Amino acid sequence: MKTRHIKQLFLSCGMAACLGLASCEDFLIREPKDRSDVGTFFTTQNNAIIAVNGIYNGVLETVKGRQYTIDFDCMTDNMYNYTRNQGTQEFAQGTQGASSTYAKNFWQRGYRGISRANTVLANLDKCYETDHPAVDIRERLRAEALFLRAYFYSELTDFFGDVPFYTEPASLTGCKPREKKDVIVKQILTDLENAAKELPVRYEKEDLGRATKGAALALKGKIELYNRMFDEAAETLKLVIDLKDESGTPRYSIYPLYRELFIAAHENNDEIIFDIQYMKDAYNQGLSHQLYTFVYEWNSYCPTVSLAEAYYMKSGLSIDVDPTYDPNNPFVNRDPRLEYTIITPRSDNGRGAQFVPTGGNHTGMKIRKWNDYTESTKNNSEENIILIRYADVLLMRAEALVESGSYDESEVVSLINQIRQRPAVMMPTVEKVEGTNLTSEQLIDIIRHERRVEFAFEGTRISDIRRWRIGPETMVDAWGYKPTSAAKLPPVYEKYIVDRRSFNEKRDYLWPIPQNEINTNPYINAADQNPFY
Repeated sequence: MKTRHIKQLFLSCGMAACLGLASCEDFLIREPKDRSDVGTFFTTQNNAIIAVNGIYNGVLETVKGRQYTIDFDCMTDNMYNYTRNQGTQEFAQGTQGASSTYAKNFWQRGYRGISRANTVLANLDKCYETDHPAVDIRERLRAEALFLRAYFYSELTDFFGDVPFYTEPASLTGCKPREKKDVIVKQILTDLENAAKELPVRYEKEDLGRATKGAALALKGKIELYNRMFDEAAETLKLVIDLKDESGTPRYSIYPLYRELFIAAHENNDEIIFDIQYMKDAYNQGLSHQLYTFVYEWNSYCPTVSLAEAYYMKSGLSIDVDPTYDPNNPFVNRDPRLEYTIITPRSDNGRGAQFVPTGGNHTGMKIRKWNDYTESTKNNSEENIILIRYADVLLMRAEALVESGSYDESEVVSLINQIRQRPAVMMPTVEKVEGTNLTSEQLIDIIRHERRVEFAFEGTRISDIRRWRIGPETMVDAWGYKPTSAAKLPPVYEKYIVDRRSFNEKRDYLWPIPQNEINTNPYINAADQNPFY
């Protein structure tokens, strides 16, 4: 159960709106008269805490703006979203453009968070000119602001490439041109290194959800990996693996239960590195409460056949290789993560009955992950949305080691096996199925498979497709099972194309710079747009 302090951390506060502007277009918007003034606000440590909480609120605002982490899977081969209202469908179909609402909102959300962080960093020391608290947490607050600014920039550079780079509070004339991605990455890696020095390994209960040393290091390692700094990534991620708390106990570990990892009753366990915290009865928060509606009642999010077929048999072999696979009973003897992640025809619907697809179940399947679907949590869940977890650190280090060209196969295999051998999963080890003396290409294939099935519906697939440059082979037409056939007893698994898709590899690895930014930023013109938009 969350405390009110944690609610404050991820909910709007009055100061949040005046902590900065989202992008150049927002310079045309007047400041509200019912908000605190920056010049007079930064006078006490308590106000500094409130201001930092406003930056965390920026992480949540992608949810409040009808944009959800899970949406990114709708833009990949993992999922199909039938509605155009959320703006994901065009990115899956390859029809997105500079006027796409999703890209605009994502851009604005990033710069809103960055501007808040810059305002805090520029004014934090003023809070201590007259206020001298018994416990001075100034450097921790500074580190939290650095972490969050790096988090927002890491997303913007991943999705848009070169973007305007602000490290000071923006002014009415402060628009900037696009900065090279490499320059931004270098700075945010330095910021994260500095943040890690000041952030604690753990927090007391009232501060759960804040950035920790492990979160700063994990994000740094992720950015290094995504930018092909393989040696550096391997080293940084090893620091996370070796991290210990004050008692000498390893800080992070694989949580034994996979399904429960994504349910509120098991939150804040030692696999979680950074997440978005939610509370019951805070209906304005969005996803955590509305997921039941979108998934269970409206079927907005539909798993694809491609994802369902990606899970191996319990033998550790793919369905194309294992002779026991039966296409008429495709979900028998499969990787347990399949059942924990997807509600398949005639399986338990999460409420003690069989799931029978209807015409609204466009792929004949639903999502099981993230929600227990009981009446007690219907549209009032407090499930946290995980952004970084320890399993990701293990697979990222394994990938970085192999890609670096200098690795011990036994260590790489051990990292992968920790994922496969989670007690609730217990898939066969790499040695048992794939053998030993594997090539780097074989190891990379294993890691990529594990990433897809382990992190389905956690928003990582879109970045994996981008950095692995596998768009043309993955972003093909999406298939589902015909609902009318899947509803039969026994189900008939008749495949059909549920969404026509295309991928332009000269264009689609980056999102378009929003047209609003081009219209209002004098330093960004049509010629500065990402290629082929």
